[in-house]
Amino acid sequence: MEGILFFLLTLGVILLILPFIGLEGYRLRFFSLIFMWVALAGCWNLMSGYTGHIDFGPVAYFGVGSYCTALLMIKGGFPFFLSVFLSGVVCAALSLAIGLSTLRLQGAYFAIATFAAAEALKQIFLEGDRVIGMEFFGGAHGLTLPPPLPGIFFYYIMLFFMALVVGLTAVIQRSKFGYGLRAIREAEQAAELSGVPTLRIKVYAYILSSSLIGCIGGVEAYWLTYIIPDDVFNVMRTIQMVIMTLLGGMGTILGPVIGASFLTLISEFLGARFVYDYLIFVGMVIVVVILLMPQGIMGALGKKKRRVSV
Repeated sequence: MEGILFFLLTLGVILLILPFIGLEGYRLRFFSLIFMWVALAGCWNLMSGYTGHIDFGPVAYFGVGSYCTALLMIKGGFPFFLSVFLSGVVCAALSLAIGLSTLRLQGAYFAIATFAAAEALKQIFLEGDRVIGMEFFGGAHGLTLPPPLPGIFFYYIMLFFMALVVGLTAVIQRSKFGYGLRAIREAEQAAELSGVPTLRIKVYAYILSSSLIGCIGGVEAYWLTYIIPDDVFNVMRTIQMVIMTLLGGMGTILGPVIGASFLTLISEFLGARFVYDYLIFVGMVIVVVILLMPQGIMGALGKKKRRVSV
């Protein structure tokens, strides 16, 4: 554990100084993108990786966070940071309402319920203006935010959220709360019989994950300056979070970091060379990695380390 923390601190210092030693333009934006996906995958891992409850609806909070930030800045005149914070609060309240009902479900039923909630919210933002008879959400035309700040601003914002999520994961993993989450993953009924407040712990993890995802959605909305429901509520965002975590290793600190970085790099590398067919190659890479390392890259490394020690 101490080795992992030392590695993360060293990496953090390097990433902090990179813009001052020549990182700019496309590379700066690409690193910001990696930070964003590491943070998103880490948020999904906080809930699903540690409890074993596969959530197919995190994009709901990404979309709600994007729209809340956009509406607060455009119609309310709120500053960016306050808008992002309030978006996280809204997502926390929304996830409490959804979580109290869906987290009582198990297995595929929970996955389907969260997916349905995300699709329902997408339709609200897509068709809401037509139903209420006034221009508010922008419908299919979306919303345009004020001009963004320079790219280096979003580099450090995304780096902050990545560090926050990874740091929280490290703290939670060694806490009583983290032990409760893992007990739920291993045997929820046995954990409940042993006195673990399973529903309360799952709700807390769900709220924490969802509020952070909402904040990141708000940051991306300002970064891109234009949002539409079909993009910010796109189920592919959820699938990417799931795949990235599976590739790296569920229920680990570095799993989302490795999985998100690996998949983003592979997608960018293949996308530049196979513009129209790169998704086929990305899919093949994912299948091969999962077949060779069913427990993810971190799981394979841990197994190899145990063999060496024996």
